Amino acid sequence: MPRPLRSLLALLLAAVVAVAVVAGGGALESGTSPRPLPGAGSGDGDRNAADPAGCRRVDRVVDVGLSSTRYPAVRAHWDRAIADGRPRVLVLRRTGASRRRARLLAGMPTRPGRDRDEYPPAAARATVDADVAYVDASQNRGAGSVQGIKLRRYCSGQRFRFVWY
Repeated sequence: MPRPLRSLLALLLAAVVAVAVVAGGGALESGTSPRPLPGAGSGDGDRNAADPAGCRRVDRVVDVGLSSTRYPAVRAHWDRAIADGRPRVLVLRRTGASRRRARLLAGMPTRPGRDRDEYPPAAARATVDADVAYVDASQNRGAGSVQGIKLRRYCSGQRFRFVWY
């Protein structure tokens, strides 16, 4: 899809969401900010209960870098998920992440030395639905730790994408 068309569709969707939020008198999902678009604001006015103190949102897509050499299995899984239609640009949604993860992984047994890797991660999706693959546990936990550290400065609602180096 051409970039101008994507931008127009995103703007249209944002307008529909804004109207729905105003008409509904609040947030669409329990615990989310009533403002549907990530604002350029900074500070506690943009936070919800699940966000770290001092977080902020910026009015652009933030790149979150991860190492291809340290986490090759995670990268391979995410590249496949994106190629299969999962979104490349994600939105940070911390509230309810643990519940979404638990519901998604409930029917998948654990395996020794392997973790069930999700894309998009639970903190970056609004629904339970995600692509899941078994990957090396140390790679999955390492990649998860790095993304958590790099995203902790941002509040829920921040748009971001993973960039592999």
